[in-house]
Amino acid sequence: MNILYYYWNENSKDDCVESMERLGHKVKVWSKTARSYSEDPSFTEALTAEIHKSSYDCIFSFDYFPLLSIVAQNTGIPYISWVYDCPHYTLQSDTLGNSCNKVYVFDYALSEIYRSQGFETVDYMPLPVNTYRLNKLITQENISYEHDITFIGSLYNDEHNFYDQISYLPDYLKGYLDAIIKAQEMIYGMDLASCTITPEIMGEIEKYVNADLGKGFRSIKRDVICDMLRKKVTVNERKNLLSLLGQHYSVDLYSGAEPPADIKVNYLGTADYYTEMPQIFASSRININMTLRSIHTGIPLRVIDILGAGGFCLTNYQTELSGYFENSRELVWFESHDDMLDKAEYYLSHDEEREQIARCGRKAAEKIFSYDVLLPKILII
Repeated sequence: MNILYYYWNENSKDDCVESMERLGHKVKVWSKTARSYSEDPSFTEALTAEIHKSSYDCIFSFDYFPLLSIVAQNTGIPYISWVYDCPHYTLQSDTLGNSCNKVYVFDYALSEIYRSQGFETVDYMPLPVNTYRLNKLITQENISYEHDITFIGSLYNDEHNFYDQISYLPDYLKGYLDAIIKAQEMIYGMDLASCTITPEIMGEIEKYVNADLGKGFRSIKRDVICDMLRKKVTVNERKNLLSLLGQHYSVDLYSGAEPPADIKVNYLGTADYYTEMPQIFASSRININMTLRSIHTGIPLRVIDILGAGGFCLTNYQTELSGYFENSRELVWFESHDDMLDKAEYYLSHDEEREQIARCGRKAAEKIFSYDVLLPKILII
């Protein structure tokens, strides 16, 4: 297959292209910044010209770009999109139903929502890892433990934490939303926002918050508000769980944010996705995953990355985990704050059991989630 790969500075390009070529495909990487997601004549003209230069069988991208769909539809070739961001609001584009589209999301519940809305162009596919590269990078011989407990990820306490920016809600409404957030922090496997933001509450919120995505996109104001609450839950959860762990153990934090002043952790800056993160996962006794709460049932890429590197993963419970793993066999999931603390204590002191789980997790990543296994399932036109 002759693939035109659209690159937008995402981390996964090198792994994906390497795997595509290893599977026998010809890949041309093409990159251009668009002025908007849905309308940019210079972008569409340049992409159309590139397609006319070669006999491409499809356009491929991580995440969904309406402009790519428009060009693919007009030139008569398939557009394959593998979405790893959640929420990903370009999926609300009016172009999603274009017949050229083959869009894959890693959250099964989300795929079912779109299909129930009539979008046969959307399907489910978990996220991949390049186990071929990681197997060459990390061997049992070069692993030595340098970290007890590690968390790599954003604390989300930045300009995109929109909930804290809405300081002008009336007390009764702010109190209602705060209560949802507080309750959700203690519950895994059930989304409270979707069942507590009633039409009446949404009507009140709309008096103060504009949640419209704009021209060319379907209106999902309620979903936008729910995702704002889910992100705030994640902000609180990551701070609180790291604080709890830091009170008892040595916790190393790699994050793009400024060093957190109110969390007892060892802040170690950022980690390069390709060269540093896999080594950190492999050299940590425990790697913590705390899933962004806007992911309903899916397994986030961080979990797959940890397993692919041979790291031990302690993660919050997600519904889809039980469809691929057995708890305490390939990874370990926790269902409450106390459960997380108890399991961290147990696995820090049971080396052989922890290392066996990490080995099984690495095998599962290679067998189930490697690019070489998943790409053939989506590169079908």
